[in-house]
Amino acid sequence: MIDEAARRQDATDAVYREMATISRRVAARSRSVGAPLSAVEHSLVNFIGATPGCRATDIAAAFQLNRSTVSRQLATLTQLGLVAQLSPDESSGKRGRVLALTDQGRQQLARSVEAHRGAMNERLADWTEEEIIAFAAVLRRFNASPARQ
Repeated sequence: MIDEAARRQDATDAVYREMATISRRVAARSRSVGAPLSAVEHSLVNFIGATPGCRATDIAAAFQLNRSTVSRQLATLTQLGLVAQLSPDESSGKRGRVLALTDQGRQQLARSVEAHRGAMNERLADWTEEEIIAFAAVLRRFNASPARQ
């Protein structure tokens, strides 16, 4: 008979495998369906669009990334014309350039969201509204859980 700790670990491993599958599908969809943004680009552009006045340090903190990693990603997004790095507001007392989406960035984010939302709608097409609500609640709880290091 398998003990409770082993059953819990098996269940946790199953969650990990399923989340990895979701991640791989998102990455593959970004490459194959013409979604204009990779999963990483989508995450950063979405954060910038949803967080007016944010800076690279805000992204690094939110995603728990090294600032140099964020700087490289932002350089690419700027070169692609998706993100503008604006002069800092001296009166705010904060250093670092304020980030904003360009018109092209907003358009590409909208297309990327549409592609991913469409795939999500297909997968959930035969789910009941109650199942979708419960799934969303469990995901919110999972994402709100503090990371232990």
